[in-house]
Amino acid sequence: MKNTDELQVLGSDTKQKSWKWIAVVVSVILLAIACLLYNRCSSTDRSLPMTQEGSTISPALQYVADSLLQDKLKEINGLQGQVIIMNVQTGEVLAMVGRERDYEGEFQPCKNFAYQQEQGSLVKTASLLVALETGKVTLDDVVDTKDGVWIIDDDRTLRDHNWRRGGYGLMTLERALEVSSNIGISKTIWNLFKGHEQDYFNKFDSMNYGQPDSIVGIENLSPTSYHTPKDSDWINKDIIWSSIGYNRKMAAIQMLTFYNAIANNGKMVKPTLQPGITKVINEQIASRKNIESIQQALEHVVSQGLGKLAGSKRIKVAGKTGTTQVGEYYEGENTVSEYHLAFCGYFPADKPKYSMIVSLNKLGLPASGGAMAGEAFHNIVEWMIDNEMIK
Repeated sequence: MKNTDELQVLGSDTKQKSWKWIAVVVSVILLAIACLLYNRCSSTDRSLPMTQEGSTISPALQYVADSLLQDKLKEINGLQGQVIIMNVQTGEVLAMVGRERDYEGEFQPCKNFAYQQEQGSLVKTASLLVALETGKVTLDDVVDTKDGVWIIDDDRTLRDHNWRRGGYGLMTLERALEVSSNIGISKTIWNLFKGHEQDYFNKFDSMNYGQPDSIVGIENLSPTSYHTPKDSDWINKDIIWSSIGYNRKMAAIQMLTFYNAIANNGKMVKPTLQPGITKVINEQIASRKNIESIQQALEHVVSQGLGKLAGSKRIKVAGKTGTTQVGEYYEGENTVSEYHLAFCGYFPADKPKYSMIVSLNKLGLPASGGAMAGEAFHNIVEWMIDNEMIK
């Protein structure tokens, strides 16, 4: 996301003593602010333990995740948000926080972790894995996205985010995921499944995508709802939109479960709030070879794609950005869009220990999953490194 902010520094050559005193006062204030931020985000409340007997939740991590979530929601003038952090191997949930804005503009705790919405570009990872599983494509295959505009039919046109700059043209499938190309991913799925679209959805089901539909401690979690060729109003080209995150609603923890399986070399475990209880949903959601290909692609999303802000200079991070329009509202003659912004991934990428999803909702532009949710993801990772949760 282009940063157009400018910092202008105004000064003078005056040598009056008053200016010196002002400089001293400003320095003291800045130092105090820096200490406050450090104590809040780096050290947190030192009375909070890292672990808690009888619970998977880490009180210290829960506090920090909640604090940083609130900071980001205030910064972007958000509506609501969630952060969920899991242990990759066991599925134990280490932190699970939610906030939503009330009528007075304050962010109150929200425990509706069963809330489902379209997950946007996070779905592209699953679509690419399904494509690889056909055995007909590899990450090195090339797709032509042309000028970033694809006219699907008379009333539907698909665009890449850079279409005004001429699009990406020819690109590999791996690069399509790195830059979250709508056309690159959807055109690949269309070419592979045109005429037998149900096979695409059957493969999702075989991977247990969208699971689980119940978790002890999360009320009202339900199976994901989605539009398929089995529905009477299905149009075959609807698969184009499904492949990039539309037509299917999921809860954040259901999406995290899928990414956690990628981190866990294909083994999908059920998220749990009960310590010592690990249940396997699917021993191997896809071939080990294709899982490794997706792991490579997700690492490159962060190292050289749109997920750079989620990364760390100290460890390798892998994951995917997600930005999607999920609602539209009218204010007089004006239309305001609601966006879902997310980053879902795991770390350290070369030896995954934790997976995490940051999910935010806001009204209007700018809206960027990589820049907004990704930065919050980064801040939490850095705290975990500083506090020796990652060594």
